[in-house]
Amino acid sequence: MLAALILSAARADALERVILGYSGVGSGEEVHHLAKQVGLFKKYGLDVEIVYIPGGSTVVQGMVSGEIQFGRGSPNEVVSANVAGFHLKMIAALINKFVYSFVTPPSITKPADLKGKNVAISRFGSGSDFITRMALKSWGLDPAKDVTILQIGNSPERLAAVASGKVHGSILSLSQTPRAKKMGLRVLADLSQVDAEYPQGVLYVTSTLIEKRPDLIRNFMKAYVEAIREFKTNKPAAYAVIEKSSGLTDKADIEEYHNVLTRNFLLNYPMPTVAGMKTVLDDLGGKNPKVRELKPEDLIDTRFLKEMKDSGFVK
Repeated sequence: MLAALILSAARADALERVILGYSGVGSGEEVHHLAKQVGLFKKYGLDVEIVYIPGGSTVVQGMVSGEIQFGRGSPNEVVSANVAGFHLKMIAALINKFVYSFVTPPSITKPADLKGKNVAISRFGSGSDFITRMALKSWGLDPAKDVTILQIGNSPERLAAVASGKVHGSILSLSQTPRAKKMGLRVLADLSQVDAEYPQGVLYVTSTLIEKRPDLIRNFMKAYVEAIREFKTNKPAAYAVIEKSSGLTDKADIEEYHNVLTRNFLLNYPMPTVAGMKTVLDDLGGKNPKVRELKPEDLIDTRFLKEMKDSGFVK
């Protein structure tokens, strides 16, 4: 018994402790939770603490201080950090298209009805802010003049704000759309039909970590990619994670969310693309001239995913 305890302690000590800070809800966040739940991080020698931190800028601050090794959130965080002189690189993007619905009360029957109304985002400068403004512009509305944009919080909070009448529209993550429908709200638009690449479920690290600890990133990414496969194929485990992280409780809603996410959006090898990063830079560059000095290819690093794909890591 003593020998077993010593061996167990030695194995625990062998795990490298790292922190994954994430700021957004939705866009496949279940993957990192499942990786921890089924022991995939431990399989590759890592003891990963997953910490929810409201606001991507706070995650970045934790990375600047060295307390957080991996960040997950919006591509805007990568851009803002680089503009400020702190070099982050995107190493994964679980989804490379808009995976949101724009939801309104039944009284809003067309986009023009939003004129003079309130719409919700999480925070100014966030991914939800960018996507909301892009959707409004595509409908011929001026986000600065035709609507009032309110900072409400992540998708569950925005759903509650629409349902209560506090706001008249919001984008919602895929996991919240079934709940919105059951509440009698209107899905005004499926934004996945927008013809543009846009990285979501973004994983990023510092350039320094890439340079000094490629082994650490490689092990993390092995667990991450294997977790994607597990999420797609191990439905009982996937459904349990969805219920815990999304708040969905109805089995049919959970199954619908899982089917749509895995079949239409979730990439086996979540490689960020230059085209997707260009979409982000084109928008942010209109507000900040310094953004226009950045190149999309300088903000992404796909070497770890390419290595795995070339080796046939996941069939």
